[in-house]
Amino acid sequence: MRQGRTPSGQSTLVIVHGLGDRASSWEKFVALMQPDVAVLALDLPGHGEAPPARDYHYGSLVEHVATAVRGVDRFALLGHSVGAAVAWLFAGRNPARVTRLILVEPAAPHQSRFIHSPTPEPRHPFTYASPGDALLAMRAFDLSVTEQEIRRDYRARPDGQWEPAFDPAILPPLVEDAKTLGEQFRRELAAIVAPTLIVRGERSMLRPEQAEEILAELPRGRLVAVRGGTHFLHRQQPEELARLVREFLAAG
Repeated sequence: MRQGRTPSGQSTLVIVHGLGDRASSWEKFVALMQPDVAVLALDLPGHGEAPPARDYHYGSLVEHVATAVRGVDRFALLGHSVGAAVAWLFAGRNPARVTRLILVEPAAPHQSRFIHSPTPEPRHPFTYASPGDALLAMRAFDLSVTEQEIRRDYRARPDGQWEPAFDPAILPPLVEDAKTLGEQFRRELAAIVAPTLIVRGERSMLRPEQAEEILAELPRGRLVAVRGGTHFLHRQQPEELARLVREFLAAG
Protein backbone atom coordinates (compact mmCIF):
# COMPACT_ATOMS: atom_id res chain seq x y z
CA MET A 1 0.00 0.00 0.00
CA ARG A 2 1.16 3.51 -0.81
CA GLN A 3 -0.27 6.40 1.10
CA GLY A 4 -0.72 10.10 0.58
CA ARG A 5 -0.96 12.54 3.47
CA THR A 6 -4.02 12.04 5.67
CA PRO A 7 -4.46 15.06 7.98
CA SER A 8 -7.47 14.91 10.29
CA GLY A 9 -10.61 16.45 8.85
CA GLN A 10 -9.61 15.77 5.24
CA SER A 11 -11.80 13.71 2.96
CA THR A 12 -10.13 10.49 1.89
CA LEU A 13 -9.95 8.89 -1.55
CA VAL A 14 -8.92 5.24 -1.82
CA ILE A 15 -7.52 4.06 -5.18
CA VAL A 16 -7.56 0.46 -6.43
CA HIS A 17 -5.38 0.04 -9.53
CA GLY A 18 -5.99 -2.29 -12.46
CA LEU A 19 -4.54 -5.63 -13.53
CA GLY A 20 -0.77 -5.48 -14.01
CA ASP A 21 -0.56 -1.96 -12.63
CA ARG A 22 0.62 -0.62 -9.27
CA ALA A 23 -0.11 2.20 -6.85
CA SER A 24 2.97 4.18 -7.90
CA SER A 25 1.61 4.66 -11.43
CA TRP A 26 -0.99 6.98 -9.88
CA GLU A 27 1.60 9.39 -8.44
CA LYS A 28 0.85 12.25 -10.87
CA PHE A 29 -2.88 11.96 -10.21
CA VAL A 30 -2.35 11.76 -6.43
CA ALA A 31 -0.21 14.92 -6.48
CA LEU A 32 -2.99 16.76 -8.32
CA MET A 33 -5.58 15.73 -5.70
CA GLN A 34 -3.53 16.92 -2.72
CA PRO A 35 -3.48 18.76 -0.39
CA ASP A 36 -7.28 19.07 -0.37
CA VAL A 37 -7.92 15.34 -0.57
CA ALA A 38 -6.01 12.66 1.32
CA VAL A 39 -5.27 9.69 -0.94
CA LEU A 40 -4.61 6.05 -0.12
CA ALA A 41 -3.40 4.20 -3.23
CA LEU A 42 -3.30 0.45 -2.67
CA ASP A 43 -1.12 -2.24 -4.23
CA LEU A 44 -3.27 -5.29 -4.94
CA PRO A 45 -1.74 -8.68 -4.03
CA GLY A 46 1.01 -9.73 -6.43
CA HIS A 47 1.42 -6.18 -7.73
CA GLY A 48 3.85 -3.39 -6.91
CA GLU A 49 5.22 -3.82 -3.40
CA ALA A 50 2.52 -6.28 -2.28
CA PRO A 51 3.53 -9.95 -1.98
CA PRO A 52 1.79 -12.67 -4.01
CA ALA A 53 -1.37 -14.25 -2.61
CA ARG A 54 -2.71 -17.79 -2.50
CA ASP A 55 -6.16 -16.69 -3.67
CA TYR A 56 -6.80 -14.14 -6.40
CA HIS A 57 -10.56 -14.47 -6.80
CA TYR A 58 -12.50 -11.21 -6.69
CA GLY A 59 -13.81 -11.95 -3.21
CA SER A 60 -10.28 -12.18 -1.86
CA LEU A 61 -9.27 -8.94 -3.59
CA VAL A 62 -12.24 -7.22 -1.94
CA GLU A 63 -11.09 -8.57 1.43
CA HIS A 64 -7.61 -7.18 0.72
CA VAL A 65 -9.13 -3.73 0.24
CA ALA A 66 -11.21 -4.14 3.40
CA THR A 67 -8.08 -4.94 5.41
CA ALA A 68 -6.17 -1.98 3.96
CA VAL A 69 -8.91 0.54 4.85
CA ARG A 70 -9.74 -0.88 8.27
CA GLY A 71 -8.70 2.35 9.98
CA VAL A 72 -10.73 4.63 7.69
CA ASP A 73 -14.40 5.03 8.56
CA ARG A 74 -15.91 6.57 5.41
CA PHE A 75 -14.20 7.44 2.14
CA ALA A 76 -14.57 7.92 -1.59
CA LEU A 77 -13.43 4.92 -3.62
CA LEU A 78 -11.86 4.93 -7.09
CA GLY A 79 -11.13 1.80 -9.10
CA HIS A 80 -9.49 1.43 -12.51
CA SER A 81 -10.12 -1.45 -14.93
CA VAL A 82 -10.15 -4.71 -12.91
CA GLY A 83 -9.73 -2.52 -9.83
CA ALA A 84 -13.06 -0.87 -10.71
CA ALA A 85 -14.81 -4.24 -10.45
CA VAL A 86 -13.13 -4.80 -7.08
CA ALA A 87 -14.24 -1.30 -6.02
CA TRP A 88 -17.87 -1.77 -6.97
CA LEU A 89 -18.01 -5.13 -5.19
CA PHE A 90 -16.64 -3.44 -2.06
CA ALA A 91 -19.12 -0.55 -2.40
CA GLY A 92 -22.06 -2.91 -2.88
CA ARG A 93 -21.12 -4.87 0.24
CA ASN A 94 -20.19 -1.85 2.39
CA PRO A 95 -22.75 0.84 1.52
CA ALA A 96 -22.31 2.77 4.77
CA ARG A 97 -18.58 3.27 4.21
CA VAL A 98 -18.33 4.47 0.60
CA THR A 99 -19.41 8.09 0.17
CA ARG A 100 -18.73 8.31 -3.57
CA LEU A 101 -17.59 5.78 -6.15
CA ILE A 102 -15.53 6.45 -9.28
CA LEU A 103 -15.15 3.71 -11.89
CA VAL A 104 -12.41 4.57 -14.38
CA GLU A 105 -12.39 2.44 -17.53
CA PRO A 106 -14.15 -0.36 -15.61
CA ALA A 107 -13.65 -3.99 -16.55
CA ALA A 108 -17.10 -5.53 -16.22
CA PRO A 109 -16.63 -9.26 -15.56
CA HIS A 110 -20.32 -10.00 -16.20
CA GLN A 111 -20.18 -8.73 -19.78
CA SER A 112 -19.96 -11.24 -22.61
CA ARG A 113 -16.39 -10.41 -23.67
CA PHE A 114 -15.20 -11.85 -20.35
CA ILE A 115 -17.75 -14.66 -19.98
CA HIS A 116 -16.74 -16.20 -23.31
CA SER A 117 -12.99 -15.77 -22.85
CA PRO A 118 -10.98 -18.99 -22.52
CA THR A 119 -9.45 -19.51 -19.09
CA PRO A 120 -5.81 -18.45 -19.49
CA GLU A 121 -2.72 -20.22 -18.30
CA PRO A 122 -1.06 -18.66 -15.22
CA ARG A 123 1.64 -16.99 -17.28
CA HIS A 124 2.09 -13.62 -18.92
CA PRO A 125 0.47 -13.50 -22.37
CA PHE A 126 2.89 -10.84 -23.62
CA THR A 127 6.67 -10.79 -23.23
CA TYR A 128 9.27 -8.59 -24.90
CA ALA A 129 12.89 -8.98 -25.94
CA SER A 130 13.91 -5.70 -24.30
CA PRO A 131 12.53 -2.75 -22.33
CA GLY A 132 12.57 -0.81 -25.60
CA ASP A 133 10.23 -3.32 -27.23
CA ALA A 134 7.91 -3.14 -24.22
CA LEU A 135 7.99 0.66 -24.46
CA LEU A 136 6.94 0.59 -28.12
CA ALA A 137 4.08 -1.78 -27.33
CA MET A 138 2.82 0.34 -24.42
CA ARG A 139 2.98 3.53 -26.46
CA ALA A 140 0.32 2.10 -28.74
CA PHE A 141 -2.01 2.71 -25.77
CA ASP A 142 -0.27 5.54 -23.93
CA LEU A 143 2.17 7.94 -25.61
CA SER A 144 3.19 9.42 -22.27
CA VAL A 145 4.81 6.24 -20.91
CA THR A 146 8.58 6.48 -20.35
CA GLU A 147 11.40 3.93 -20.32
CA GLN A 148 11.83 4.59 -16.61
CA GLU A 149 8.23 3.51 -16.04
CA ILE A 150 8.77 0.40 -18.17
CA ARG A 151 11.79 -0.60 -16.09
CA ARG A 152 9.71 -0.09 -12.96
CA ASP A 153 6.66 -1.98 -14.23
CA TYR A 154 8.46 -4.83 -16.06
CA ARG A 155 11.07 -7.37 -14.98
CA ALA A 156 13.66 -9.51 -16.75
CA ARG A 157 13.13 -13.28 -16.79
CA PRO A 158 15.96 -15.84 -16.65
CA ASP A 159 15.60 -16.37 -20.42
CA GLY A 160 16.20 -12.65 -21.05
CA GLN A 161 12.61 -11.80 -21.97
CA TRP A 162 10.86 -8.93 -20.20
CA GLU A 163 7.42 -9.42 -18.66
CA PRO A 164 5.02 -7.28 -16.59
CA ALA A 165 5.98 -7.25 -12.91
CA PHE A 166 2.87 -8.86 -11.46
CA ASP A 167 1.94 -12.40 -10.47
CA PRO A 168 0.32 -14.08 -13.52
CA ALA A 169 -1.42 -16.56 -11.20
CA ILE A 170 -4.12 -13.88 -10.87
CA LEU A 171 -5.33 -14.42 -14.45
CA PRO A 172 -7.22 -17.77 -14.24
CA PRO A 173 -9.25 -16.91 -11.09
CA LEU A 174 -10.46 -13.61 -12.55
CA VAL A 175 -11.68 -15.26 -15.75
CA GLU A 176 -13.26 -18.12 -13.77
CA ASP A 177 -15.20 -15.59 -11.69
CA ALA A 178 -16.40 -13.85 -14.85
CA LYS A 179 -17.81 -17.16 -16.11
CA THR A 180 -19.53 -18.19 -12.86
CA LEU A 181 -20.48 -15.02 -10.97
CA GLY A 182 -22.10 -12.87 -13.66
CA GLU A 183 -25.41 -12.32 -11.87
CA GLN A 184 -23.63 -11.58 -8.61
CA PHE A 185 -21.68 -8.78 -10.29
CA ARG A 186 -24.96 -7.31 -11.58
CA ARG A 187 -26.58 -7.52 -8.14
CA GLU A 188 -23.62 -5.80 -6.53
CA LEU A 189 -23.89 -2.91 -9.00
CA ALA A 190 -27.59 -2.51 -8.22
CA ALA A 191 -26.82 -2.55 -4.47
CA ILE A 192 -24.51 0.48 -4.65
CA VAL A 193 -26.11 3.45 -2.89
CA ALA A 194 -23.23 5.92 -3.29
CA PRO A 195 -23.32 8.41 -6.18
CA THR A 196 -21.17 6.84 -8.88
CA LEU A 197 -19.15 8.36 -11.71
CA ILE A 198 -18.07 6.22 -14.67
CA VAL A 199 -15.16 7.67 -16.65
CA ARG A 200 -14.14 6.23 -20.00
CA GLY A 201 -11.72 7.36 -22.67
CA GLU A 202 -13.05 7.98 -26.16
CA ARG A 203 -10.27 5.77 -27.58
CA SER A 204 -10.52 3.07 -24.94
CA MET A 205 -11.15 -0.66 -24.94
CA LEU A 206 -14.45 0.01 -23.14
CA ARG A 207 -17.04 0.56 -25.86
CA PRO A 208 -19.81 3.14 -25.29
CA GLU A 209 -22.53 0.47 -25.17
CA GLN A 210 -20.58 -1.47 -22.54
CA ALA A 211 -20.28 1.63 -20.38
CA GLU A 212 -24.00 2.32 -20.84
CA GLU A 213 -24.78 -1.23 -19.72
CA ILE A 214 -22.90 -0.66 -16.46
CA LEU A 215 -24.57 2.73 -16.02
CA ALA A 216 -28.03 1.19 -16.42
CA GLU A 217 -27.44 -1.07 -13.41
CA LEU A 218 -26.44 1.79 -11.09
CA PRO A 219 -29.13 3.52 -9.01
CA ARG A 220 -27.23 6.84 -8.91
CA GLY A 221 -24.72 6.79 -11.73
CA ARG A 222 -23.52 9.08 -14.48
CA LEU A 223 -21.09 8.61 -17.35
CA VAL A 224 -18.38 10.92 -18.70
CA ALA A 225 -16.20 10.33 -21.77
CA VAL A 226 -12.76 11.97 -21.90
CA ARG A 227 -11.93 13.34 -25.33
CA GLY A 228 -8.94 11.54 -26.84
CA GLY A 229 -8.60 9.40 -23.73
CA THR A 230 -7.28 5.84 -23.69
CA HIS A 231 -7.54 3.06 -21.11
CA PHE A 232 -4.72 4.59 -19.06
CA LEU A 233 -6.31 7.94 -18.28
CA HIS A 234 -4.41 8.33 -15.01
CA ARG A 235 -1.12 8.24 -16.94
CA GLN A 236 -2.17 9.90 -20.17
CA GLN A 237 -4.46 12.67 -18.90
CA PRO A 238 -4.00 12.91 -15.11
CA GLU A 239 -4.98 16.60 -15.05
CA GLU A 240 -8.34 15.96 -16.74
CA LEU A 241 -9.07 12.91 -14.60
CA ALA A 242 -8.18 14.84 -11.43
CA ARG A 243 -10.47 17.69 -12.51
CA LEU A 244 -13.40 15.31 -13.04
CA VAL A 245 -12.83 13.55 -9.74
CA ARG A 246 -12.43 16.82 -7.81
CA GLU A 247 -15.69 18.16 -9.24
CA PHE A 248 -17.48 14.92 -8.46
CA LEU A 249 -16.23 14.83 -4.87
CA ALA A 250 -17.08 18.50 -4.34
CA ALA A 251 -20.66 17.96 -5.52
CA GLY A 252 -21.57 16.51 -2.17
